[in-house]
Amino acid sequence: MTSSRLVNFLSWVVVSFVLMIGAWVVYRFAAPVQAKADLEKSIPPTPNTNVYGRRIDIPTFSPSTKLSSISRLADLHTYRPTQPRFAVTQHTVEKGDTAWTIAKKHNIQPETILWSNEGLSTNAGSLRVGVMLNILPVDGVLHTVREGDTLERIQALYGVSIDEIVNFIGNNFRGAMPDKLLAESQIIVPGGKKQIVWQEPGPRVLPGKGRKSPGYYSGPLAYIGSGYFSWPISPIVITQPYWSGHLGIDVGTYERQPIFASDSGTVIFSGWDTTGFGNLVIIDHGNGYWSYYGHNYANLVREGQGVVQGQQIAESGSTGNSTGNHIDFRIRLDAGGFLNPADFLP
Repeated sequence: MTSSRLVNFLSWVVVSFVLMIGAWVVYRFAAPVQAKADLEKSIPPTPNTNVYGRRIDIPTFSPSTKLSSISRLADLHTYRPTQPRFAVTQHTVEKGDTAWTIAKKHNIQPETILWSNEGLSTNAGSLRVGVMLNILPVDGVLHTVREGDTLERIQALYGVSIDEIVNFIGNNFRGAMPDKLLAESQIIVPGGKKQIVWQEPGPRVLPGKGRKSPGYYSGPLAYIGSGYFSWPISPIVITQPYWSGHLGIDVGTYERQPIFASDSGTVIFSGWDTTGFGNLVIIDHGNGYWSYYGHNYANLVREGQGVVQGQQIAESGSTGNSTGNHIDFRIRLDAGGFLNPADFLP
């Protein structure tokens, strides 16, 4: 073989070998890549992958501005709705109790306290610590049946129809008219009303006599009031307002707290009151008004003495019919009726 033919042969061998090597490389690396791509195409996408099955990392959401919100706290308590009452319950009078505070606690009117407890209506200030009181489920009257009583008579007494009395669940009539009322049994008269009888503080004022009535100072008056009343004590903590069974305002105090004249005038009574108001001071202001200061620990003025507005006249206490330290303050027309002090005080 000539030298030129030998060179050509060797070149062909080298080229063939290179081509074979190239084909092997292509087969070795390109085919698996294509196979993998085909396989990825056959995998369905998931929420965290793309259509090729590759995982997608979702960035954490971060608001660009600070958000304000109100969070709701978990409440682990279970509340039972209040059920209506139909029966009479009892309340034991505690220190500081008044007919008004007891009524407010039981969601009834203070008059109902008087009308459901015999004896209280003759003196609205007769509450004493430890006394057991009847508490009606509704406003009205608790009637104790006497021998010979009938529903017709009860209707006439309290102005409530027989049907309302019979149909009230608490009376256990089961909606039927009873043949006879049992003596000493008690009947709730819902919405019933009674006359409230109370005793006025101090000596009895005789019609047309005014302070000329027995027991009052009847001499010349020292000062005339301005007609503008101030609170007789401070701070002001009202424990019982003015209502039909309590014709004044009770203001809570500590023992021996100073009490001041609400307006200028002359003391016409200073002493012990037998109707339940304990140590009592009454001032005639000479302008048609009187003021009363009851349940004092001690009175510091005497009858006939002139006082000026803001002058100390007593020390507060809990004398007479009282369940705690307070002053019973009242304003009255000269020899007339009692007025609501709230209408005159600042």
